[in-house]
Amino acid sequence: MSEDGRLSGKPVGPRNGLPRRGQPTVRRLILLALVAAVVLFEVGLLLLVSTPQGRASIKAALFVPEIIPGMPLKPLSLLTDRPTKETVDIPLTRAGSADLYLPAGSGRHSAVLFYLGVVPPDRDESRIVALGEALARSGVVVMVPWLETQARGRIVPEDIDSLVSAFELLRSLDRVDPDRVGMGGVCTGASMTLVAAQDDRIRTNVKFVNSFAGYYDAEDFLKAVGSRSRFYGEGAAPWRPDDLTMRLMTDHLIEGVSNPDDRAALTSLFTDTASGEGGGPGRLGPEGLAVYRLIQGVPLEEVDGLIDMLSPKTRRLLALISPSTNIDRLDARALIMHDRADRLVPSEESRRLADAIGEDGDTYHTEFSLFQNVVQVHSGDDGEPGPLSYVVEAFKLIQHMYVVMREIS
Repeated sequence: MSEDGRLSGKPVGPRNGLPRRGQPTVRRLILLALVAAVVLFEVGLLLLVSTPQGRASIKAALFVPEIIPGMPLKPLSLLTDRPTKETVDIPLTRAGSADLYLPAGSGRHSAVLFYLGVVPPDRDESRIVALGEALARSGVVVMVPWLETQARGRIVPEDIDSLVSAFELLRSLDRVDPDRVGMGGVCTGASMTLVAAQDDRIRTNVKFVNSFAGYYDAEDFLKAVGSRSRFYGEGAAPWRPDDLTMRLMTDHLIEGVSNPDDRAALTSLFTDTASGEGGGPGRLGPEGLAVYRLIQGVPLEEVDGLIDMLSPKTRRLLALISPSTNIDRLDARALIMHDRADRLVPSEESRRLADAIGEDGDTYHTEFSLFQNVVQVHSGDDGEPGPLSYVVEAFKLIQHMYVVMREIS
């Protein structure tokens, strides 16, 4: 009030430097912002877990640390109960048995048949167990078949029947939703699952096939091994096959030689070495000489002529174990992974597979760069990615696993 009793025109300001009632403090603003952030986070999390895309994203992000050796924190193991592991017999003598990883609890789940191909048959190997348990913790029933041909290091067409039988057994299990069953494999196992998925007995029931580092065409694979080169389109570059690849090709080439004397001579030359240092070709016939030269290694431009000289038995085998032979009969979606540094199978094989299927949404193709040594799909490779590359490659793996989780969710 002024001295004359009228209201003063001065505003009622703060007293002792304090804001008047109703004016928000900085602390209150921060608190309101935090509350809003929490609410938005909870709403976002609720939306995330309530959609198939969100659930698949979470599963993929939790899955990847489980399969990377040496990862200090494995959230999926902390958040889920340990799955159970059983051994089941597959109803074919050649098929042998399979390991079955079952999610904890009950109920029906999606499932995947995962075939490892030509690998040392150690069913308790840490990487194999980690993969099976990680998928089972993600809510997937996993079957890993063990065929007697794996112990012998052989790829035979009869294994297709074994894989078909195993897939049918997997779909019939009480814990499995038969409409959500896929297949997967590594290296030669990836290629054989692709061939099995084309079989009329199961091809309309296979939801997807995840091919990691498989070959698309066995003749092209042989061409790469025989020429020590990788090729795609008009380009080619040197490539050094792994010892396991050399042994595999050497054994199959020699077994297919028609002349028993040539076969015995080649066996003697290459029994304990994949490099062909056991001696010269001697008096081999044209077919035996072609095999000798392919094992020794020749320029890329000479390979086709040598392959043409192989026995009908060998050419027939290469066709029967090639996904390329009947690729148009593949109904399942193909999810393709390959490391460019792979020495077991050149990554160009996966590119040709992706090209053959087309870009119409039936395939998802991911190429990695020096990441397989971290995941240790194939051991013994040199080279480690730097920190930035590690993050980039890990993110690509999470992206790919998101697509896989979407297929089986």
